[in-house]
Amino acid sequence: MKKYILILTLAVIFSSCENQLDRTPNDSLVAETAFENIDDLQAGLNGIMGGFTQFDIIEFNSIFTDNIKVGTDSGGQGLNLFNNILDAQNSSGGIWTNRYQIANRANRVLDAAELVQPQVGEEAAYDLILGRTYALRAYAHYELLNYYGENPADPNALGIPYQNSVETRDFPERLTTQETVDAINADLDLAEELMLTAAVELPGEVSDINFPTLDFVTFTRARLALATQDWDDVIDFTSDIIANYPLADQNQYVNMFAGDDTTEVIYQRDAVLGSNPNYANIWIFTGTLGNFFEVSFELFDLLEEESLLNGDVRRFVNVGPDGVENDEFQVWKYPGTAGQFINPFKSMRVSEAYLMRAEAYLRGDSPNFQLAANDVQAIKNARRGTSASTGAYSSLQNGIADLVRERRLELCFEGHRYKDLGRYRNILNEGLTRDDRDVEGGFNQTIPVNDRRWVFPIPIAELNANQNMVQNPQYQ
Repeated sequence: MKKYILILTLAVIFSSCENQLDRTPNDSLVAETAFENIDDLQAGLNGIMGGFTQFDIIEFNSIFTDNIKVGTDSGGQGLNLFNNILDAQNSSGGIWTNRYQIANRANRVLDAAELVQPQVGEEAAYDLILGRTYALRAYAHYELLNYYGENPADPNALGIPYQNSVETRDFPERLTTQETVDAINADLDLAEELMLTAAVELPGEVSDINFPTLDFVTFTRARLALATQDWDDVIDFTSDIIANYPLADQNQYVNMFAGDDTTEVIYQRDAVLGSNPNYANIWIFTGTLGNFFEVSFELFDLLEEESLLNGDVRRFVNVGPDGVENDEFQVWKYPGTAGQFINPFKSMRVSEAYLMRAEAYLRGDSPNFQLAANDVQAIKNARRGTSASTGAYSSLQNGIADLVRERRLELCFEGHRYKDLGRYRNILNEGLTRDDRDVEGGFNQTIPVNDRRWVFPIPIAELNANQNMVQNPQYQ
């Protein structure tokens, strides 16, 4: 893999967990001279966090799929992605570069920590920093495997290189899926062990949802198990999460995205004035409120139907308050307080754990269609403000069809739709098919079930730089 000598940018210094908007960015440090004490290691961790956003994941999953249509104020932004252009030169390199950058920054902190001797009373803080760093390195590789692995459900398929040391010049080979999973789990094991040790003295800090926590580790294990289709592990890990977090009610759900409610939040990407990625900028000119992308007609119809028939609150969370009469459906999921578009991204929520567990109940070796239906209904009840029950699904296809609809409503614009469609396509025999109204202007409307674009190609820049890198078979 092509390596770059990185300057570790300390984009975020978290001085207070209670006042998000008073935090400011710090300056840059050269890794070789930066780390002399605990404060320096914390600054290094903050630097990793500064680059750890989901902006690229959210952008791809919304624009590439069927949740978006071209907006009334489009100036051509993102139209290649909207037109489903995905190859080794287009739209494939950003996630690869960013996640390996996160891993490399983590490696610099871990290497430097070996030279730092914690003072008396600093041991717990030292362990916590290292635990969080291992968790971030593991999560970065999970996302790389999920998007660039040849087939994450096949343990013998091509995985990814695992970057667990600082290298400025190296030509690593791809591991298998199973080898990659083992490496991710090894990092998660270290993260968990270190955080548990730190929790004895620093329970409040260990549970700060603005940083990786023990539940962040569990949630990462659940997502990894979902990607690799280890259904027993999905059930085990999501059940741990569900036991510890309530679902938000309707008011809490609204305030979760418009304000600061964290009732069902396991981890959030904190908001920092002046340096936080503004997620609304994926679709909106936030200065003028002009839309270069908007909620698709098809998704709006689903949200509107749920609102009118069942009092579902998600219609008003996801679609802006103005312009509906003119078919201008503004993406409004991240307005922030008073429409400032500065708000933490709720990256891990217990509602997703319910939906992951429902899928595992449907697809496991011993399917339980009633338990699957119960988990999906729990989300519907929370968003509708009701307490209805439901009967068991009649078949796998019936259950998956209901699940994919609910995941679309619950998780739209949070970075899931592309991977969801790819995971269910062979069960439902459906790929991507956009509504005719959403592709006016001659844009691509479909991605077939067996299309190669359900897997990311290795970026051409990586192939050119690394003589040992192998392209995914779908692109050879």
